[in-house]
Amino acid sequence: MPDDNETLRVELEEVGARHWWAALFATLSSQSGNAYMRFVGVVGEEPRYRGPTFPVPRGWGYESPREEWVPGLHESLAELQQRIEDDGWTQVGHGTELWDLTYRRPLRMR
Repeated sequence: MPDDNETLRVELEEVGARHWWAALFATLSSQSGNAYMRFVGVVGEEPRYRGPTFPVPRGWGYESPREEWVPGLHESLAELQQRIEDDGWTQVGHGTELWDLTYRRPLRMR
């Protein structure tokens, strides 16, 4: 029996991560020491929703951003979630990270 639903995952990405030219522009226009991140809603491999960007201090290695040192983190995620839910998606899962969310909706909602 075919699945009549589509699945969306919320991910965290650095601005420009999907296109070399956007990455170059983000790097050249950023303040010293900051990377710019955003939350994205991805269906399959296609980003369908993009949240507002926020600066993250660049460091050695990767550490998950936390509200204490990334002001605006929760607001950015909340704005993206609202847009996703307004389009008929229902949250069905939550992983270990704040943004590790899974949504589903019927295919006919497209």
